[in-house]
Amino acid sequence: MALIQGQSVDSAVRNALPPRNLGDAERLVSGALGAVVALWAIRRGGLAGGLATLAGAAMIARGTSGYCPVTETLSAKPAERQIARKQGWRSAAAAASSVTIAKPVEDVYRFFRDVANLPRFMRHVESVTVIDETRSHWVVRAPLGRTVEWDATITEDRPNERIGWRSDAGAQVRNIGWIEFRPAPGGRGTEVRAAIAYEPLAGQLGRLVAQLWGEEPGKQAHDDLRRLKQVLETGEVPTPALRRADADAAMPDAA
Repeated sequence: MALIQGQSVDSAVRNALPPRNLGDAERLVSGALGAVVALWAIRRGGLAGGLATLAGAAMIARGTSGYCPVTETLSAKPAERQIARKQGWRSAAAAASSVTIAKPVEDVYRFFRDVANLPRFMRHVESVTVIDETRSHWVVRAPLGRTVEWDATITEDRPNERIGWRSDAGAQVRNIGWIEFRPAPGGRGTEVRAAIAYEPLAGQLGRLVAQLWGEEPGKQAHDDLRRLKQVLETGEVPTPALRRADADAAMPDAA
């Protein structure tokens, strides 16, 4: 029984530790370099020495554990690797999000189906120009002040249920996605579920750049759906200027 309990404890400890994502050579170099930095920091002293001590300790911990959070950030999830293989992309970034909107399904679907409405709540979308019934041209802001463009085609359209799309051949950023509309429980309106996947510019390095600039797809999807909720429920998306104007209007006039 003691052996079984010990094995259970060992298993629990192993499961609680972050998975290793560094090779033996990387671990050795990281640990050795961390030790050198730590020794230099002790001799240096002062603020610079204190900061270097923290850096050295982090490098030693990286080598000891075999885990690097930066490597984890840059690594694609299994589902993303599967998407990339299926689509023939070099890599993929994917995200899904959902929100409940206090409006009938028909109203939410109709608003989203008119692609000219999309820039009203999708913050990174500068414009969507309708080409025909199923195709449109997109201009989207990218990190580092760039813009990217592509044509997209609606590949699935089930009124009041689901819309699917994908970028056309030759797109600067290849992407696919879908959005579903379902009656929310208790008559609370519409449950909207969205998913998107795209091929990052510059591959996995592009994923890191996007995250550093707040352009990570998971955050984009969440924020865009929150703005969609605001647009449909209130008719506008609050901005800092609008909030200041509302606050000024609410203040009583000075006597």
